[in-house]
Amino acid sequence: MSGLEDRCAQFHDAAIGSGKSKGAAKEIATLRKFLYRNQTQRFSDKASARLIDAIAIYAHHEDGEGLLDDALKMPFTVFSTKQKSKMLKWIEERKKQDSNGDYTTASKSKLISFSVIDVQDNKASLMNEETGESYEDVFLPEGGLGDAIQKAFAASDEALDVLATLVDERITIHDIKR
Repeated sequence: MSGLEDRCAQFHDAAIGSGKSKGAAKEIATLRKFLYRNQTQRFSDKASARLIDAIAIYAHHEDGEGLLDDALKMPFTVFSTKQKSKMLKWIEERKKQDSNGDYTTASKSKLISFSVIDVQDNKASLMNEETGESYEDVFLPEGGLGDAIQKAFAASDEALDVLATLVDERITIHDIKR
C-alpha cells in the first residue's frame, strides 16, 4: 500500500474504533487537514472507500458538519459523484435532526455480528444475527483476513461468524468472531 492508502486506512480504523484515536473531534480536524493537503492527489478506489466510511461515521458527530462541507469541495479525483451524493444525503439528515432537536453524537456505526451463509470467490453472503436480514455479494477484505474467512468457511461444518460494520447498506468486514 502507498502512504496515502495507509493513512486512509488509519482514518478508517480510528473511526470504527479499532485503531489509535485521539478522540472524534481531533480525528475530524486531522481528517479535514488531510483532505485539504491532499486534494491534488489521485486516490485509489480503496482509499476513497475507506475515507467515505470514516466520513459516514463522523458525519453524525456534532463536529462532522465542517468535515462534510470540506469533503464535498474535494475534486472528483478524490470522491465520485455517487459518493458526493451520499454526503449531500448525510447533510440533509443532519439538518432534519438539528431542526427536530434530537441530534445525537452517537455513531450510526457499530460492530455487528453476521453469520457467513456462503462464500464464492471473493464474495460472501451474510446474515445479520439480530435482525435476520441477509446481504448478498459482500466483498471479502483483501489479504489475510479474506483468505482466513474463505479457509475457515471451507473447513468448518459449524457456522462461521464475522464482525462487521453496516453503514448505509454497505458492509465492511473487520474480523472473524471467535
